[in-house]
Amino acid sequence: MDLVACRCGVFSASRMPRSEVLEDYYASYYTATADTATFDGSVRFGAHLFGMLQSAQKGMMRILDFGGGVDATLSRSVARQFISKGTERVEIALVDGNASCARDWQAIVVDCYRDLRDAGREFDIVVASAIIEHIPYPRGVLISLLTSLRVGGAIYFRTPAVSSTIRLADRFGARLDFTYPERVHDMGQAFWEKVLPSLGLDKTFLLVRSRPSIVQADFVSHPMRAAIAHLLKWPWYIFRSHYTMVGGWEAVIIRTA
Repeated sequence: MDLVACRCGVFSASRMPRSEVLEDYYASYYTATADTATFDGSVRFGAHLFGMLQSAQKGMMRILDFGGGVDATLSRSVARQFISKGTERVEIALVDGNASCARDWQAIVVDCYRDLRDAGREFDIVVASAIIEHIPYPRGVLISLLTSLRVGGAIYFRTPAVSSTIRLADRFGARLDFTYPERVHDMGQAFWEKVLPSLGLDKTFLLVRSRPSIVQADFVSHPMRAAIAHLLKWPWYIFRSHYTMVGGWEAVIIRTA
């Protein structure tokens, strides 16, 4: 697997958007919507992440939210879960070009950065949900995110896994929109289960969770969309890697040394 060209993805390196195109595209990314997270119900998602990203920190924890939108909606939801279980204070470093910080939510403090290099290191948790697929050449970013964890810390990734569905639709003459240039990579099971050796980090990091992602739509807001998503994902639990039309993937990696 080549993480520079990302051969596992839908687009080749020769079709990557130019940096100025992406800068213009994302400059007004949130202006047409009141939403700050690409998910139905940040509380539901936050509880899901809390169940996977347990931490023994009780006094103060640090969360890096990479690409978390205007106000770190998802990571604040995760932080509230930890506070409800006894953590006294959570500091969130939000890295997003559209962020509008600094903001203070009582025991949760959010500081904003436009560059990952300025956010610091030694985080207990890193959240990178629906963001890596937007980066034309993600190798350096992946290494930076992983190495920003303290030993024992955990990082969560959520990415699309739709290339099989796109190819199947194409056979029947249908075209599924991958929303290029918004998304430029497809990163499913094969990607995440090979990523640590490809980066040379398999001695100090461990993939502890790799499975179809939580369904983005809920049955209250989008019942039909939610039902279809669940139906597409469930065969994986029987056929595992032989079935790839899951729509999205999630991975949790911990730092062991």
